[in-house]
Amino acid sequence: MCLVLLCGLQLARPTFPPNLLQAKVNIAGTNINGTLILTQLGNQAVRIRGKIQGNPANLTPGLHGLHIHSVGVCDSDADPPFSTSGGHFDPGPFGSETPVEANHPYHLGDLPNLEVDEQGEAIYNAVTSRVTLSEGPVSVFDGNGSAIIIHLLPDQQKANGEAAEAGGGRIACGIIS
Repeated sequence: MCLVLLCGLQLARPTFPPNLLQAKVNIAGTNINGTLILTQLGNQAVRIRGKIQGNPANLTPGLHGLHIHSVGVCDSDADPPFSTSGGHFDPGPFGSETPVEANHPYHLGDLPNLEVDEQGEAIYNAVTSRVTLSEGPVSVFDGNGSAIIIHLLPDQQKANGEAAEAGGGRIACGIIS
């Protein structure tokens, strides 16, 4: 026996988006903290967004370099601080994770600068197609993990630039997990 409205109809099965890959980064430094969320948007595009805040004496108003670094270790007691996170993320046969060398600003871990307001707050929203959260040669989840670093100065994105032109000192770090 069929109900009048449903007889002969095939109900569509609900569809769900494919597994959503996300990662979280808890950023910390001297009087600096925040959270960034990385979301896989497709085969190889990752959105990075979140909020960072700090004392404006430490997280000064203006632009700060923000990069994915090659090692998932954030040791603030290292000399210099957070040097345990290695150079900019740049795996592969032609990449280089040396902190400053000839292929800068073309590391896979290079991201747009963080813009901090007068109160020491920043909202970050960027998309990169240079890394992935899924398995593969450019995954941030490789054998030694990855971290996100906030630098003291802006990244001027100059090829063959000095360390200061690539953001200078490291003032905050968070492991991508």
